[in-house]
Amino acid sequence: MALRLRSERIVSTSGTVAGEVVVEDASIASVSPASNGAGELFELGDLWLVPGYIDVHVHGGGGAQCNTSDAEEIAEVARFHAHHGTTGLVATTAPAPVEDLISALTAIGRCTAPNLLGAHLEGPFLNRAQPGALDPSAFIDPDVGRLERLLAAGAGTIRLMTLAPELPGALELVHQLVRAGVVASIGHTSATDAQVRDAVRAGATAATHLFNAMPPFHHRNPGTVGAVVDLQEVSCELICDGVHVDPIAMRLVYRAKGPAGIRIVTDAIAAAGMPDGDYRLGGRSVTVAGGRALLAGGQTIAGSMLTMEAAVQSAVRFLGISVEQAVTLSSRNSARLLGLERRKGAIAAGLDADLVILNESLAVEATMVAGRWVTDPPPLP
Repeated sequence: MALRLRSERIVSTSGTVAGEVVVEDASIASVSPASNGAGELFELGDLWLVPGYIDVHVHGGGGAQCNTSDAEEIAEVARFHAHHGTTGLVATTAPAPVEDLISALTAIGRCTAPNLLGAHLEGPFLNRAQPGALDPSAFIDPDVGRLERLLAAGAGTIRLMTLAPELPGALELVHQLVRAGVVASIGHTSATDAQVRDAVRAGATAATHLFNAMPPFHHRNPGTVGAVVDLQEVSCELICDGVHVDPIAMRLVYRAKGPAGIRIVTDAIAAAGMPDGDYRLGGRSVTVAGGRALLAGGQTIAGSMLTMEAAVQSAVRFLGISVEQAVTLSSRNSARLLGLERRKGAIAAGLDADLVILNESLAVEATMVAGRWVTDPPPLP
């Protein structure tokens, strides 16, 4: 039976419109200004109906994390974030021994959570000079054989890999990733402008958590930050919590890259949605106090407590952008990066019925993935 979602504010491919979205099975059958036939009707009034959020960088949430051999733990992460509007989640691993990463990829591949899109390997081919909160002892030099083992274990599962392009042999890995249909993202790096451009020519198309775990921008030495902001073909992640990146820097990047060049991500860890206390990021100990996650015993920021729900709210506030523009940053751009723009990231006929209902404060009221409610549905009239 069809579902009909009627709203005064549907963020569609033609802008915000009033009308009705009809869902049949797992897809959007139509978006029209008038009532369109029979089916269960949800009258949303002036609640926002937006495309589901896509988060390509999420380590955990709700007390669970993605560095695990347990498929159910991955499902716990996916369920937690679904309740905050994430209809497409790329489970992200922290660096670990290759055998452990293979176990995690196997678990991600077995997980049947409807909003799970695959895996993001953050490392292990990263620069030890730029560890951020990750464990540099787990970083390894670029190695074609080790990457081949990971790609074989994660065939059909790996969507994205973060690597440092300046490391000897890294460009061959970029070529290898491109041949395998995996997005190569630049991160945890000290790459120069020239090294970034070499990586982009080799096929890298993304940058991981812009500004974080890379040298700061300098007007005579633009480095990684300057290069990825300058290159319009590079899609940059932005952790929009006001902790990882100052709002002034966010606004400058937004003006430089435009709405098509930035993707909102959470970089959320297991502690997201949980009370203050002690948690894990991969094999590292993290302490959360006052909603801020730090490596135990230090001052290094260790991922975030974000959800996409909160990240979108922050983007509207910090960047001074519209809900429609925030949706581009949180949905459409990540769908395009992953090559899923013909299925996800927008509200249009023929696309997957991945939908989120928001109230006036942009808090999530309900989430639908592939035509099914994964939260309590909105009340019927």
